[in-house]
Amino acid sequence: MPLVVAAQEEYVAQGVKTVMMKLPGADFGYPACRLGEAIELNFDILDGKYERLEYSIRHCDSDFREDNLSFDEFAEGFDRRPLDESQESFNTLQQFTHYTLVIPNRDIKLTISGNYIINVYSDDEPDEPILTKCFMVYEDDGSIITARVEQPFLPEYQMQCQQLYVDIDNSRLRVYNPEKYMKVYAIQNGDHNTRRPLKISGFLHEQVQYHLNDGGNIFDGGNEYDFLDAKDVHFRALGIDAILYQNNRYHYVLTPTTYDEAYFNNGDINGAYYVKNDRGFDRDLESDYIDVTFRLKYDPFTDYDIYLYGALTNWQCIPEYKLAWNGETKLWEMTTTLKQGLYNYKFAFKDSTGKIVGYSSGNNFNTQNDYLIMVYTTLTRDRGERLVACKILK
Repeated sequence: MPLVVAAQEEYVAQGVKTVMMKLPGADFGYPACRLGEAIELNFDILDGKYERLEYSIRHCDSDFREDNLSFDEFAEGFDRRPLDESQESFNTLQQFTHYTLVIPNRDIKLTISGNYIINVYSDDEPDEPILTKCFMVYEDDGSIITARVEQPFLPEYQMQCQQLYVDIDNSRLRVYNPEKYMKVYAIQNGDHNTRRPLKISGFLHEQVQYHLNDGGNIFDGGNEYDFLDAKDVHFRALGIDAILYQNNRYHYVLTPTTYDEAYFNNGDINGAYYVKNDRGFDRDLESDYIDVTFRLKYDPFTDYDIYLYGALTNWQCIPEYKLAWNGETKLWEMTTTLKQGLYNYKFAFKDSTGKIVGYSSGNNFNTQNDYLIMVYTTLTRDRGERLVACKILK
């Protein structure tokens, strides 16, 4: 199940579920941490079958292509090590093994900033990863970045889009040719399909400005996400038509989503999800797996392919998440397996070329999005591209 994150592909094998990379203790968030601080990878392997796993880490350039740095140039410790921390689920109908990896640990410490990729391998196939995940390690928490979101300057974008204005304080970086040696990227809500480089518009004293009005720093506004509250299988929350018990598993049937371009504010978490069981004490081990049927009211004769979309699909449009027309219910439907928790989602429409051409909820300037701003530099003295700063703009 590949996801293109710039040039790098993320991959999750069959049976590997609920892959999250975030700060330890956080419910959700961007896969990014400050240099010297911790970041945590969590995932499950279903059926309760323990597997001996190993992991390796590689340094990448700003487009997530593996660079030519050797392990010793970006880390201290050992290159390929066992992933030892695992626990079995309990009080769940679906048996699974939960794995956790915290970086840095006793085996590895990252010594430079930048983009990274982690590969997880099984003893059964030591050369083929069962899991590939991208993450970022930055040096500064954004103090050199000044950014704001405004209504676009160009009239054709004003009601549906949002425009980023970014300034970088170069007095501390001392990059003498920012157009050549500095790169600035932005990403909306963690959706890597929105990741793009920003173009320099000018300089003011020691500020590098990214203020172009050519559309390059304009993002579709989107809309607030639909949500699924599956934290308690004994409580039918808003948006759930039925909770059934089938084949030794709970099955949620959701209220059909209606295509609507009007703005609505429902207090979402910007397409993310988090794991939670309201009746358990350990969210990782006591949150069960459930089947969920997502449904959409839409033209049965559309030329578009329709997909479930959000962090719950790893921002992918692949066959596993494709909706099919149900002639009995007169709805577009698909069923997938999720871990108990709270999920944001929407539906994406793809044309015959494979391009996403729209979503089930339209675009609006008023939508509450967040943006991650990333600043990379490449200087002669550096080993690889440094991620010198990150800042989340809400």
